[in-house]
Amino acid sequence: MACRAVSGPSSGRFGSSVASAANYPALRAGLLIGLIYFILAQTRFGVCIRRQAVHIGRFMVQKKDTAKTERAGAQRRFSLDRIKIPKAADVLASHLRDEIVQGRIANGEMLPNERELADNSGLSRSSVREALRMLEIEGLLVTKQGRNGGSMVCQPSRDTIVKTVNLYISSRKTRLSSLVEARSAIEPSAAMLAARYRTAEDVEAISAHHQRLLDSLDDLDGFLRANIDWHMAIVHASHNDLLIAFMESIAQSVYAVTNVEDLNPEGVRQKVAKVHGLITDAIKAGDPAEAKRLMDRHVNAYAEHIGMKA
Repeated sequence: MACRAVSGPSSGRFGSSVASAANYPALRAGLLIGLIYFILAQTRFGVCIRRQAVHIGRFMVQKKDTAKTERAGAQRRFSLDRIKIPKAADVLASHLRDEIVQGRIANGEMLPNERELADNSGLSRSSVREALRMLEIEGLLVTKQGRNGGSMVCQPSRDTIVKTVNLYISSRKTRLSSLVEARSAIEPSAAMLAARYRTAEDVEAISAHHQRLLDSLDDLDGFLRANIDWHMAIVHASHNDLLIAFMESIAQSVYAVTNVEDLNPEGVRQKVAKVHGLITDAIKAGDPAEAKRLMDRHVNAYAEHIGMKA
């Protein structure tokens, strides 16, 4: 049986709308425009959603980075280096050392015994013993044995420096060039100070050693000993404790390395004796500038003679 379209009220609302859309082009155009607007609205909404998601993602990353930076900053602000706690013996040794070098404990004074030091300091006797041993090695204490023995204070002296520097020179096998350079740095200034501060006794000692040198021109060993003694007499006449201590430290080493006849032929000895006489006269006359100039020329001439420049 053939079907035919049904129209009219009995077809229902849906059927009527479809029929109307089919029959009226304006309605169809309206529906199409509405669909397009709907799609555009959905698309804009999706873009907005994506943009919001991107913004939220960036915000979360920035927040995470900020938190990380704050934690790192907090760690830097409150970080601590490893704390080194000194040994008890080091602390006691440092305290006693200060008391000795400042003169609050007199030279030759006896320290309390180990038991008293331990009781007073609150340290163990082993720590006290170690501290005393450290100061004894440094030459600040001398241990006396016997009934009235103990640790006696020995304030630093020139001999302490001399022994220390001598040990250093011996252990390092210091070269002749280093010794000559040290002399060239010290002796011109020492001669200048000697001309300024010399006493009658200083002048007498310098002159006596110079005469010995003149009398020993044919005796290499006697000449070298008189030479060293003359130089040291000038340094002593400077009355500068540091210069004296250092020169006393290297004097024996200088003598040992120069005790070679090839370095001191008779002609050289004659020239040395002449220069020594000029320097002696400048010191006697109280002429600091001339004494320094002559001594500087003297030590530099010797450096050139042995093949080096001071």
